[in-house]
Amino acid sequence: MKQFIANLNDRERILLAGGGGAILLLLLFLIAWHPFSRHVERLGENVEAQRELRTWMQQAAVEAKRLRSGTPARRGGGQSLLAAADSTARQHGLAAAMKRVEPDGADKVRIRLEQAGFDDMTRWLELLVREYGVRIESITVDGRNQSGTVDARLTLQAGSS
Repeated sequence: MKQFIANLNDRERILLAGGGGAILLLLLFLIAWHPFSRHVERLGENVEAQRELRTWMQQAAVEAKRLRSGTPARRGGGQSLLAAADSTARQHGLAAAMKRVEPDGADKVRIRLEQAGFDDMTRWLELLVREYGVRIESITVDGRNQSGTVDARLTLQAGSS
């Protein structure tokens, strides 16, 4: 190999040395720097994911404490149970099905639904329980001939503050 290099003229030796240096730099980049930089990038993504998880866990901890204390999060802004039940039922497509909504004392409401969509009704009740702290005191549901529709009689009670 030494004799081969010795037989080259100066210009060819410079070209060979430059090409060898370029190949050496390329190998150094491919073997060391590129995997290292990719690893650092993945670590940065992992840190961001961990931060998002931490934020979510902090919010979940606050929610868990609230649920343990038994005080429901109220969304109604001082809205009465009657008004909350009526407005949310309309938002869930139950306006036509609501045949009677009447107060029963200071903290209860009796509601009669006819030909209500069962799925709409369950989503509506879930919203009232979760967001307004409403308690379902009694419910009677009768199936209809039309698939997915029911008649229902409900008594809802406002949650205690």
